[in-house]
Amino acid sequence: MLRRQSYLENRKVLADSGEIVTDINVRDPITALWVEIRASNGGTSNKNSPMVACIDAIEVIDGSDVLFSLDGYEVFALTAYALGHIPYSLICEYGNLTQNLNALIPFGRFIGDTMYALDPTRFANLQVRVKWNLANVNTVGLTGYTTGTATLTVVADIMEGAPAPIGCLMTKEHYTFTTAASGVEYVDLPTDFNHRALLIRCHEAGSGQMSGISNVKVSCDQGKFIPFDMRKNDLHRLMTLRYPPFHYKHTFYVTTSGTIYPLLKFDEQVCLTGYDADIFASYLNDGIGEGAVYIYGNGGVTSGNKQLMADVQGFCPVGTIWYPWGLLAEPSSWLGATQFRSLRLELTQDNAGASCFVVVQQDRPY
Repeated sequence: MLRRQSYLENRKVLADSGEIVTDINVRDPITALWVEIRASNGGTSNKNSPMVACIDAIEVIDGSDVLFSLDGYEVFALTAYALGHIPYSLICEYGNLTQNLNALIPFGRFIGDTMYALDPTRFANLQVRVKWNLANVNTVGLTGYTTGTATLTVVADIMEGAPAPIGCLMTKEHYTFTTAASGVEYVDLPTDFNHRALLIRCHEAGSGQMSGISNVKVSCDQGKFIPFDMRKNDLHRLMTLRYPPFHYKHTFYVTTSGTIYPLLKFDEQVCLTGYDADIFASYLNDGIGEGAVYIYGNGGVTSGNKQLMADVQGFCPVGTIWYPWGLLAEPSSWLGATQFRSLRLELTQDNAGASCFVVVQQDRPY
């Protein structure tokens, strides 16, 4: 078997918003796709508008058949959990700098998996579809992204001469809702294929740690089998047993007492360094992925926006937890959803106004 990386798109220039469809003209098995979208900040700044916020969907489709479909936040979290680290990313608010999203679309249990991979010969018209809008947070211009600077790169990680895979991983956003102050949101999960992992993102400004949800339960066949029924806080702590803290670099552009928004939303540690000489800053850390910054220099509190370079470490990327069903490398330990007539996720709510997203990753056989 020979491995090669092939461009499907190579820094293709994009409009400021839109949709693009790219053919996957490959016949050998593909272990993963790597997608990068980048754009330049306006001449003044681009506050709290990372590229993840501008991606409405990254999808792999075969006509009406959807194999992969996540938005920017979800694919950022999936990439972190799948790799065990956050890949090199450009996340910065200062004017004229470039920001990007560097995302993984995995089709196997690991990179180079010959048992699970995307087999193009099993499909009629495989394509990658991307939907984006640079103005999702800030208007395109001096304090947003610069018009005409967005580009798209898609790389296929191909395994030439690999044996025919038995199936591939299929990862899709399954359900979305806005939390209420109380009550239980019932989400019927698919039972057409077995499940490898469950990803839940729930976030609201001013709070972190999967805000809006107090308890997570999965029930099979009306309670005949309950894989887990846990408090949210315990799920977070269980997650820290399985994954070490994530780490990335973030450049902020903020005034003293202004709020910054790291992408890690649970127990984050933010080490700030002033870009200008004799500037230092402190972060009011409540462990929820956002907080006020106080900037000092020349014997007192500074005025005006300052560029601060941050080294960020923590858990729960973009307010997301990842629950693997069994051992990720062993299909026999995954949740056998096909043996049940019903599979229901029950999310107990405790705070109104949080946006909640449910993603399922399944074993799709050929």
